Amino acid sequence: MTETACILVCVTVQRECERLIRHGHAQAQAHHLPLHIIHVNTGKAYLGNPDAADALNHLYALARETDAEMNILYSTEVLPTIVQYAKEHNAKAVILGTDRSGFVQQLSMLLPLCQVLALPA
Repeated sequence: MTETACILVCVTVQRECERLIRHGHAQAQAHHLPLHIIHVNTGKAYLGNPDAADALNHLYALARETDAEMNILYSTEVLPTIVQYAKEHNAKAVILGTDRSGFVQQLSMLLPLCQVLALPA
């Protein structure tokens, strides 16, 4: 069963992803939809990396501030993981950071009914 539509923001573990969350929050409010934030962890450990821990804490704080649901998904297959999450949660828009590898085009082809947006840095 598909749940209510949402706006989906995909983040990396960087404080700079705040701009993505803020943009997603504005879109969610404009369309009266819930905001979901995900990070796909491909197996990298954050323990012992104070910058990553600080960034992750910052992103969780932003999620609470914007009343968003934030999840870390564990997979070595980033694209299929995002597609599956977007479909399961009926994402109407997926917001990502700068695209340097054609990722947005691939995601757009796999989610034809969803707006996929890469925000330049």
